[in-house]
Amino acid sequence: MSLQTHDKKVIKSSASWSKYAGLATQLITGLLLLLYVGKKIDTYFHYKNSFAWILPSIFIFYTLVRIIKETQPKK
Repeated sequence: MSLQTHDKKVIKSSASWSKYAGLATQLITGLLLLLYVGKKIDTYFHYKNSFAWILPSIFIFYTLVRIIKETQPKK
């Protein structure tokens, strides 16, 4: 295996790793932010954790749909 081939494989594997790291960061940040906002809304309207469950659930559903659309083969 030549040095150039090895370098291409390393670059390719680090690119896929960084894509998943970015997705994980986006998921964690989004969930924490929406959980915080949901808690604030629940406190303001005197609900018992309704929005603290609803907002992150919508975010997870939206993220899963977006991932499925992005990973489907192009027609």
